[in-house]
Amino acid sequence: MNWNDLRYFVVLAGEGTLSGAARKLGKDHTTVARRIEALEQDVGARLFDRLGTGWSLTDAGENLVPVAAKIEEDVLAFERQARGDETAHGVVRIAVPPVAGRILFAPRLAELLKDQRDLEYEILGSSVIANLARREADVAVRMATPDQSGLIARKLTDIRYAVYAVRGYTANVPEKDWEFCADGRNSFGDYQQGWVWDQLNRKLPMRVKSDDTQTVLAFVAAGYGLGLLPRYLADEDDRLELVTDDVTNELSKPVWLVVHPDIRRSPAVRMVMDALIKATDAIPDQYKC
Repeated sequence: MNWNDLRYFVVLAGEGTLSGAARKLGKDHTTVARRIEALEQDVGARLFDRLGTGWSLTDAGENLVPVAAKIEEDVLAFERQARGDETAHGVVRIAVPPVAGRILFAPRLAELLKDQRDLEYEILGSSVIANLARREADVAVRMATPDQSGLIARKLTDIRYAVYAVRGYTANVPEKDWEFCADGRNSFGDYQQGWVWDQLNRKLPMRVKSDDTQTVLAFVAAGYGLGLLPRYLADEDDRLELVTDDVTNELSKPVWLVVHPDIRRSPAVRMVMDALIKATDAIPDQYKC
């Protein structure tokens, strides 16, 4: 039996479709199907019913899910412990929000690569939270308070936000025509809107919501309306002007460094963590609080 096939089984059981499992695993759907068929042959049982709407677990498959998940957890723990005993070389997977990763952290991480010739990075630049227990990443920078148990977390700083518009917008556009480009990800976007309404003493129309900071900036820079953006990003853009500052830091976002305890002693991981901490320390004071 190929033990790697268990991971395909666990992911497909959770996703329910070949395409979803393929995206999760970073493989093509034919590979997923082939590995599941090989696993079924090895165990001598049909684990999934192939339906037009997806792959549904059979009774035999349902019974094996908790067992397979436990085996996968033990294998991942073994891998993490083994990596924790490595010397300072190899690949470190770093999960970091794309904008912050590019502007705040990439320069310091690049300096570390110059000094450590045997070190490699895999950068996961996504707003989706990586699962460290499943080795989706070794180290993560998160713009939200970690809530997953069993992880080691350190708060690095808080990032300041303010309201911006393209230069000339507030002078040339009547206030009654102002609009707002909102962060559409979660409750933070709703809180943003309420704060802006309080500052301006009225609500603004919102015809654009985005889960990507660069997209909000692009709409604001194109003259769409106001947007609430991180100061480290917007202050450096000559196209924009500051409209309202968050002087009380009500809209600041926390920055957390997160690592799994099994891997934190890896020399390579420790070096990356130190570089991320130093990168945060180097952020100008006007951009953090």
